[in-house]
Amino acid sequence: MRLHGHSGWISVCFFLFAATPACWLPVLANVLRGRDWTHLVTLAYLIPPLSAVLSPLAIAARADQKVPAERLLFWLNLVGIPFLWLAFDELEKGTRPGLFLFHFTVSSLLTAPIWPLFNTVALTSLRDREHRFGFYRVWATIGWILAGWTISALGADASPIAGKISVGIRIVATAACLLLPHTPPRSQPAKNWTELLGLSSLSLLRQRDIAVFMLTTFLFSIPLAAYYMHSSLQLEAVDYHQVAAGMTLGQISEVGAMLLLGFMLRRWRIKWLFLFAMTCGLLRYLSYAVGASSNSFPWILFGISFHGLCWTFFFEAGRLFLDRRVEPEVRSQAQALLSLISTGAGGVIGTVAVGWLHSTMVVPDPARWTSYWLILSLMCVACMVIFALGYQGGRGSQSAVWRI
Repeated sequence: MRLHGHSGWISVCFFLFAATPACWLPVLANVLRGRDWTHLVTLAYLIPPLSAVLSPLAIAARADQKVPAERLLFWLNLVGIPFLWLAFDELEKGTRPGLFLFHFTVSSLLTAPIWPLFNTVALTSLRDREHRFGFYRVWATIGWILAGWTISALGADASPIAGKISVGIRIVATAACLLLPHTPPRSQPAKNWTELLGLSSLSLLRQRDIAVFMLTTFLFSIPLAAYYMHSSLQLEAVDYHQVAAGMTLGQISEVGAMLLLGFMLRRWRIKWLFLFAMTCGLLRYLSYAVGASSNSFPWILFGISFHGLCWTFFFEAGRLFLDRRVEPEVRSQAQALLSLISTGAGGVIGTVAVGWLHSTMVVPDPARWTSYWLILSLMCVACMVIFALGYQGGRGSQSAVWRI
């Protein structure tokens, strides 16, 4: 079996790329609070989505036009390693929040293009990708689960050590990039500033169904921000302290969803699959509301378990939907545009909105956790209505492989 370029390295990199943020992202709010930097929680969670607005499109354009995607992945990971270490080193010292934010911002800018680029490598390299993608992507979920369990097992649920463990995993991920399948550019070099910055992908929004999907993705990403920012705080509020391990319930359900993804794409129209995913997002926050009102952590954990279904059948199925709808020449940019709209613009607005809502409602009165989650539930309902009314599908896009 050849070592370099084997598709098995896609699974390895999915595992490592997911395990890296899984060490610190679910517990960052608790780590900051442990350093008496609670006022930085919203800002810290705002930095990754802001980075996703600024960097992915232009970097993805390089992969479409000039530089092999796997080579870009290697350099982005390599250059970002020292900044991730320095960020959590400053957090451990607990004396210079400004330096923590600076290093964390640089690391985030370098990390933001990684997932859209890697999705391009995976989707380009895999045969029968609609059927097989889930079996490779599930390794990202496994990596996230094992990282969360490891952090809790080491008692690092509120420690900067979680970030330093993440650095070690990222070093291994950087080396693995050198063994990924070769993914050469598919289009001609940029002829103008629009192409150079990757803005030509915005023309995809002229297609109604893609535009409706992107709009829904943006809106649905707003309440999603609360899952990452405040689930851990809600668990602490109901006296559940193994936060990193508890949060992996979302990834455990994601494993099953990933394995079923190919089957679901063949059996369900994509419209109904997206609506099912948004329903799971709604049930997640309704369960949180019940748990908050009854001070019962099993309800919170039950809600977390819906997250994997929501994420897989909306965001991961959405990547496949988009990959099938666009020309090969702009696939990297299309994936980057999706990240810009979801993780970027949606994440920025979501972080600000739910951060303000939380500080206005819950911080002065912890008894209002229930109302907070109910408001987010209404946001999910609004997204479902917009998508159900706006998406058409089916017209001229019927596929023998899966149904649009």
